[in-house]
Amino acid sequence: MSERVLYVTGGNAGIGLATALKFAESGCHVSIFSRREEANASARAAIEAHGVKCVTFAGDVASATDVAAAIDKTCSQLGRLDYAFNNAGVEQVPTPLTEQTEEDYRRIMDVNVKGVWLCMQHEIPRMLESGGGTIVNTGSVASLIGMANIPVYIASKHAVLGLTRAVALEYATQNIRINAVCPGAVKTALYDRFIGDSAEMEQAIEAMHPMGRSGDPEEIASAVYWLCHEATWTTGQAITLDGGFTVQ
Repeated sequence: MSERVLYVTGGNAGIGLATALKFAESGCHVSIFSRREEANASARAAIEAHGVKCVTFAGDVASATDVAAAIDKTCSQLGRLDYAFNNAGVEQVPTPLTEQTEEDYRRIMDVNVKGVWLCMQHEIPRMLESGGGTIVNTGSVASLIGMANIPVYIASKHAVLGLTRAVALEYATQNIRINAVCPGAVKTALYDRFIGDSAEMEQAIEAMHPMGRSGDPEEIASAVYWLCHEATWTTGQAITLDGGFTVQ
């Protein structure tokens, strides 16, 4: 992976940062696109400690202008684009359907679906310039099953998987591979926001996974790395990483 370039959305914490660091350890330069400039700076320092280049951009993945500028600058500053991890996402607070709002719907669908769609639109032409590339989108076990009280989130993650499969078919003959990772509960800031201060909620979530625990960001990062670097005959797939959650 030496001298290749990874672009990550939501890359300054959690699964995104764990993935950026894993690629950096292999000599890959990294571009991070996330909202918070201060967190971007901290992530850049951690990545550059591995002796690679890192550029960061603060913006909104639901903004075509922001996405286009970040990817253009990634290529101009780092020289190319080989891998993309479209990871940025937001959760939904469990609420009865009749109490959910249009604002909830727009926020979740804009980030989780429109953000992935926009990123792929701008990533793929740049990858084609270098002869091909690999994209991984962050889905969820929510891409595969239903859950009560979070229907918009469920719909958004089903849509991520649909986008992954459809676009993978469109570019399968052009050396662009596109897959999704579908994690169960992973210990990130999103996880912390979801459970709040409730030890009972955390215990209940962990008990839902047959392995008896939630996942770590590094475990998802390993799957992203495998899909990008080693799974050379894999496209349009959903790799489920959930401690057995969806097997029950």
